[in-house]
Amino acid sequence: MSDIPNLFLIGAPKCGTTALAINLTQHQDIFLPKQKEPRYFDRSTFYDFEDDYITKTLNEYLNFYNTSEAIESKYKMDASVFNMYSQQSIDDILKLSPDAKFIVILRDPVDASLSMHRQRLTYVDKTMREVSEDFNECWNLLEKRKEGKGYPKGCRNKFLFRYDLLYSYENYLPCLREKLQDKLFIGFYEDYKNKPDEFFEKLFLFLDIEPIKIDNKKINESLVVKNSMILNMIEIILKYTLGIRKLLGLTGLKNLKKKLLSLYQIDKKEFEVDQKVYEYFKPTYEYIDRLKKEMK
Repeated sequence: MSDIPNLFLIGAPKCGTTALAINLTQHQDIFLPKQKEPRYFDRSTFYDFEDDYITKTLNEYLNFYNTSEAIESKYKMDASVFNMYSQQSIDDILKLSPDAKFIVILRDPVDASLSMHRQRLTYVDKTMREVSEDFNECWNLLEKRKEGKGYPKGCRNKFLFRYDLLYSYENYLPCLREKLQDKLFIGFYEDYKNKPDEFFEKLFLFLDIEPIKIDNKKINESLVVKNSMILNMIEIILKYTLGIRKLLGLTGLKNLKKKLLSLYQIDKKEFEVDQKVYEYFKPTYEYIDRLKKEMK
């Protein structure tokens, strides 16, 4: 046993990965730190600026796993899902943990794009919030975004707004499959959602651990909220008073913030997606179909 992470849930975002990571901890052989996404190996993909890295050194990263519970577990999991997009990230992981196993979950690319768009609308912080509540308007900005334009003002995480790159799985999976081979488990969001018992049976077989019945808990979706001046002011106050609130022991204001956000909640909208979005993802749908046939 050691404190080196050896199980990596590497993608894709908005494909049920948060729920899967948390539900897997019901198994005694799997440890997940409180910081479920340490963002050490995928930091250059997720962040645009080094100043924003939450985990700056290898020692800081390994500290997340320096507990007796982690050391005693067969698997120490890192659920930083943006590792999927970088060959360098995978190479660096394998240097640290040569026997590591990897999990990827794939979802219908249009559904995943819509879910990511809704996620962007849960943010009050304008640097993390989409510029429009209309998904099609945001999709139409992708050509500008390729040139570094059309992002939210002050955006420091541009990759989060590139729906075209996030869900074109055919750009990433062939390399992952070749590099990782039998160390890679590929699952599908629809199976995880609709046939969880069968899904977990296959996953536990891949991990070579005793199968257990998983209480497949759903993780509540974040609230999609209005672009409100009042909420913006609250966000700024919370951000710039963090230091003094830490000294006073007043950092746990998440429930209060959630109640305030609920007052400005927007009803979930079902968008009629432009046909050109489906046309863009045609190679992705074809790749998924081929992948499923190969995996039978």
